[in-house]
Amino acid sequence: MPEQAVAVAGGIIGGILLFVLLGITAYLLWKKFCRLFSYEKLINPVKTTNANAIFQDQANSEIHLKSTRSRSVPFIIPPTLHGRDWIHLTNEEQVQQDRDPFMTPQSGPRSSFHSLAGAYVVGTINPDLYKFPEDKSETEFPDGSIGRLWFSIEYEQESERLLVSLIKVRKLQPPADSCSSFVKIYLLPDERSYLQSKTKRKTLNPQFDENFVFQVSSKMLLQRTLKFLVYHVDKQKKHHLLGQVIFPLKNEALTEDNKLVIWRDLEKEILEPPSEHGDIQFSLSYNDYLGRLTVVVLRARGLKLQEESPAVETLLLGRVVVGPFMYTRGRELEHWNEMMSKPKELVKRWHALCHST
Repeated sequence: MPEQAVAVAGGIIGGILLFVLLGITAYLLWKKFCRLFSYEKLINPVKTTNANAIFQDQANSEIHLKSTRSRSVPFIIPPTLHGRDWIHLTNEEQVQQDRDPFMTPQSGPRSSFHSLAGAYVVGTINPDLYKFPEDKSETEFPDGSIGRLWFSIEYEQESERLLVSLIKVRKLQPPADSCSSFVKIYLLPDERSYLQSKTKRKTLNPQFDENFVFQVSSKMLLQRTLKFLVYHVDKQKKHHLLGQVIFPLKNEALTEDNKLVIWRDLEKEILEPPSEHGDIQFSLSYNDYLGRLTVVVLRARGLKLQEESPAVETLLLGRVVVGPFMYTRGRELEHWNEMMSKPKELVKRWHALCHST
């Protein structure tokens, strides 16, 4: 009997312990289930969709981003602003509507940027609207172009110096395949002296970046003209003129604080055909203090020589008269008036010879 009572008591105690253990286990499972359910409800209230459809939608969004990235910049809403809904209007503007702060936005493709995980693209910005105007001076050239030259000028008033920077030349058209070029710079009307750049070899687009200085008074500055001559040097060391730029200074506001960067298309040197009896070039200079007129004969062209003449010095080939209004008109009068307006300066011009009478 005592042994049976002990066995019964042990069975009752074991049953109670088993019941308690099952109750504790059930309670723990219930608490875990409640937590999981509450978490899923917080982050995923949206109706479950097919996983393949989600992946397909994201893939299509990324493809769309790649196709438009070259011409637009995506405008992205960070995850912290996902409590707002963005709706497209007919005029392509955007408005916001309040919605459940726990809802995940469904409009707009998912961003593919790893650093902005969870962000969504709601539109794009056109970067072309914020660009500076494109400089087309090196890409657009007129038909028949023989080249283009860039330079800058400024004037130092105190030292009376004209500063000229030769920057570059583009699209030269030399007589050979390769080109070795240099530039001569004149300050007209003085053509006796010039400044010359270094030679840039084997390039049709030479970059010079050289600085030159002309000494000229402020009173005479606006009467001067810059002249650039671009030459090609061939294998025999002969110089071929490729083109020129003539730039008068009379219309420019030249100051130390106003550095002008300018480009001009090269032009071919225009040579007037010789007149019927030939032409002569000479310079005039008048010193009003000494009362002295200086004439320097420079060149002649197109002279008509007679075959029976044994020597040139025994034959009068032609004449030209330069002077004030009572003696002459036209180019000869202009030459005289220019000389009188520029005392002590050499003024050079070509004149047509007239037949001697």
